[in-house]
Amino acid sequence: MPETVRINFVTGAVRRYVSEIESVATLPERVTNATAGQSAAWFREPSKGDWCPARVIGHLITYVRQSRENVYRMAFMTDPIIKNADDEGEAERRAWETQTREQLLSQLEQAVAEVTHLLKELPDSSWGRPGQHPTAGRRSIKQQVRGMANHFNEHVAQLEGMR
Repeated sequence: MPETVRINFVTGAVRRYVSEIESVATLPERVTNATAGQSAAWFREPSKGDWCPARVIGHLITYVRQSRENVYRMAFMTDPIIKNADDEGEAERRAWETQTREQLLSQLEQAVAEVTHLLKELPDSSWGRPGQHPTAGRRSIKQQVRGMANHFNEHVAQLEGMR
């Protein structure tokens, strides 16, 4: 269960962005529910030429970790480049398909906890800070976080469709 979103009344952190933070914070629970009750073989079996569920969760871990770095850079640097995650490299290094569901969910929970902690500490004024996305152009932290939530929704739906 994600920790409760608290508002820092001194800095105004997350006052206006609670729903965006919650959409990120609930990802591990949603992935847990989408993969519950399935066999270990299902977890490693590619679905119709697509990634297997373990690989999808590995991708989410990679994406969340890179997103945390990007939001941090956007919060404290002037107009930084928003980096794309090295998804294939991380998949090779981490061997997502060899890890158990519990191992991957634990890593996902940790990665999401780190990014939500950062988001909770950002003052409202920081949510407008920009970065340069390689394909989407200039975007704010708010836009980046909303993009993260949309990306999560797509992959949760993908996992649910594999059942």
